Amino acid sequence: MLNHNRSVLAVSSMAVFVTLALSACGGSDSDKVKKEYEHFAKQVTADYERIKAKLSPEEKRMAKVLESVSLSEESLDKFLDKITPEGGKGGLYAGHFVELDDGDAADIDIGAIYFDISKDAAGSVDGRISYQQQPCQENRTLGTGGAVKVDKAIVGQLSGSLDSLKFLDVKYVRDLGIETPNLSSTFSGSFDKAATGSPWSGSFEYQDGLGRTQLSSGNEGCDVTYTLSKRSNFVTYPLDYKRGQLNLDIVGNGSQSRLTWDNPANATSVLVSQINVNKAEAGANGYERNQVFTDGTSQFAPVITDTPTNYAFVVQAFNQDNDLIGYQAVIIDLPQTL
Repeated sequence: MLNHNRSVLAVSSMAVFVTLALSACGGSDSDKVKKEYEHFAKQVTADYERIKAKLSPEEKRMAKVLESVSLSEESLDKFLDKITPEGGKGGLYAGHFVELDDGDAADIDIGAIYFDISKDAAGSVDGRISYQQQPCQENRTLGTGGAVKVDKAIVGQLSGSLDSLKFLDVKYVRDLGIETPNLSSTFSGSFDKAATGSPWSGSFEYQDGLGRTQLSSGNEGCDVTYTLSKRSNFVTYPLDYKRGQLNLDIVGNGSQSRLTWDNPANATSVLVSQINVNKAEAGANGYERNQVFTDGTSQFAPVITDTPTNYAFVVQAFNQDNDLIGYQAVIIDLPQTL
């Protein structure tokens, strides 16, 4: 997916990630992050000095990017010596996140997330997370910025805007004149080949004090309200992973096409995602629509354009504890050509 030079350059974006993460904080949180960053910077400087002698002339011209990256000694050695470890597999991974302790027992704590991960040992990570629960909500997402993969680890920043505030926070309205919050979050994850489905999983945490803040769709007639959690755990799977017997299928033709599935007996909610594969692999927002069903519905109306487009449809079923009990994905061009 990436050549060697692009892989190295992707690492330089970590500098942007660190800077943005710092700018998103305030008060005591800012002091804490500043101290962590100072420690981080010292560690990076030591690593950078140690590996200088290993660089070729071409790599030396590019090596300044390593001043912004803190890697283990083993990972640095492998990276610079161009040894490709088995590491974490790349490709398009789709899954979900579950919010932790948002203080609102009435809202839905599940959302959609995907990553397009470099197949190289070190490279870029493009991804999106979405809080969209119903089609009437605007298709806003948080996207990755300065995200990288090194061996079996991914790390970066999630940023973007979501729905408008239900109870407008004075921090955004009076001080900044912003009614739609721009969120900033750091995320990290790892690849576990031994786990069921060989997932990339991890967590993200907001840096700008928006935990336990209530948001709404902001669109008239779209009664969707939810509360942000400061921290969420995520898990993503390759699209050939299956759990349970969902029997996912596409029925009908043209604009009448529908996605159908079988709900597990103990499912209390089902998250359905439609991802434009080409957009996702190009780093754009690949989500066309996400929808959460809690009433036993077993069909989904996709977004369909006149031009055949490659879509990934992902259905994930959960029990009352938000545990994943069903997963299946299908990739298909819609509208289908005869």
